Amino acid sequence: MKKLTGHLEDKHGKWYAAVNHYDTNGKRHVKWYSLDIESKRGNKRKAEEKLTELLRKLNAESNDLPENLTPAERERIRLSGMPADEYVIEWLEDHRRNISARTYEGYRQYVRGKIAPFFKSRGILLKDVSGDHLNLFYRLLFEEGLKGATIQRIHSILHLAFKVAVKRGIIPVNPCERADRPKAQPFIASYYNADEIRKLLEVSAGDELHLVILLTAYYGLRRSEVLGLKWSAVDFSEKKISIRHKILDVNGEPVGYDVMKTKSSYRTLPLIPLIEEELKKQLELKEQMKKVFKNGYCTDYDEYICTDALGKLYKPDYVTAHFACLLKNCGMRHIRFHELRHSCASLLLAKKVPMKMIQDWLGHSDIQTTSNIYSHLDAQSKQESADVIAAALES
Repeated sequence: MKKLTGHLEDKHGKWYAAVNHYDTNGKRHVKWYSLDIESKRGNKRKAEEKLTELLRKLNAESNDLPENLTPAERERIRLSGMPADEYVIEWLEDHRRNISARTYEGYRQYVRGKIAPFFKSRGILLKDVSGDHLNLFYRLLFEEGLKGATIQRIHSILHLAFKVAVKRGIIPVNPCERADRPKAQPFIASYYNADEIRKLLEVSAGDELHLVILLTAYYGLRRSEVLGLKWSAVDFSEKKISIRHKILDVNGEPVGYDVMKTKSSYRTLPLIPLIEEELKKQLELKEQMKKVFKNGYCTDYDEYICTDALGKLYKPDYVTAHFACLLKNCGMRHIRFHELRHSCASLLLAKKVPMKMIQDWLGHSDIQTTSNIYSHLDAQSKQESADVIAAALES
């Protein structure tokens, strides 16, 4: 059996051990192990000592196994006996190449902030993780005050991690299949009616985010979609606007992506006359700002529609916070920025637009999503059903 070797790597402000493992063909694969040591000055020696101890332990475990085992079998046995907290961290680092930076950051917060600490505090090995362990974990998260939807996301991350372990033959079954999937509280969004939307568009007329608000209210866009709109997506001659780019917050900075949430998120919609007029005004304003600020104007984001006075992208979190302040200063009822999207849907429902058409307008991947979110708003159709049954029985 080839002796395992490794070295230190500084990642995310902490020391990691990069250990060389070998498959059945002798091909090297690097596995990452968290050493739980910050990579600040003076800690490298401690990390080196921990790396040495880790390699000694891994090599000892390999030597204790029967000689006739293949390298792949040895690796499976090693992994099944490793602490569950180390496995989920190792899995996430391997899975990182398959997901976006934003998704990875979200996973990392759950894995390091909730999942790994639970397993570590109880000394649970990967091979011993059970449905009962997970049910206890979910109950503790509920007691902490986490919402059902958040715990469902954590459950999904665990399901992915253990699915890989099953596929690789490390464990026989996925423990998530033997746990009770957390239940989420039904979400009922707030929304503005037509009069409130009109007032909002009126009071925001002089605000820097007026165009952002206008586009969101008319098209029901997600925050990432409205900030990601590019001039290339607007066809003034054909009177169309396409939703095919997004802006996400990555480590506090806005980053553009050409990959949307789902295939249904890519959609082309009619260019509403008022929106066309406002977009042309925005083009003129950008040219004016370039002349005023000259070299002080940022041209890096000229392809984007919604930029600030200096040509820079808006940070998603800034939009959310600024929108809340705008409503407060104008004495309007508080709703979240995302609930402008719900408001758009509610207006379409009120005008008896079919749910399927609303699904296409909003870019939902399936109509069930649309129905689940907005069925409580469809009061008019329910009233019509009530009138029909009442008239039938009374006659």
